[in-house]
Amino acid sequence: MDYDDLLEKGREEVSEEEGSAERFEMPEVKSRKKGSNTAIENFSEIADKLGRDEKHLSKHIQSDLGTSGQIEGSELVLNGEFRRGHVQSKVEDYAEDYVICPECNRPDTKLTKEKGVEILKCQACGARTVVE
Repeated sequence: MDYDDLLEKGREEVSEEEGSAERFEMPEVKSRKKGSNTAIENFSEIADKLGRDEKHLSKHIQSDLGTSGQIEGSELVLNGEFRRGHVQSKVEDYAEDYVICPECNRPDTKLTKEKGVEILKCQACGARTVVE
């Protein structure tokens, strides 16, 4: 067998992933009204899918929405009423800034602090980006 035959055989044996070409899917916010507040029911799951600390994610969502809140179990309860789509856009903004590598667009990153500055380190391409 020559190279082309081996390459073709290899391609036939490799299974294709079903669904989206990307393995990272943005978590969908599930929220409900809780009195005059908004509860993000799957907050712990969102933080887990993004691979980030709940307190870090909570702080940024609250800051972006201009409100305060608290983590109660697996929920984040925000003071005030917010539409699900508005909260979803804040989670997506967070992922864009603190999860997705700006160089290779992969989610394989770690957030570290060096000399008081947050650095996004990509495990896939090796890029290091200062997070503002």
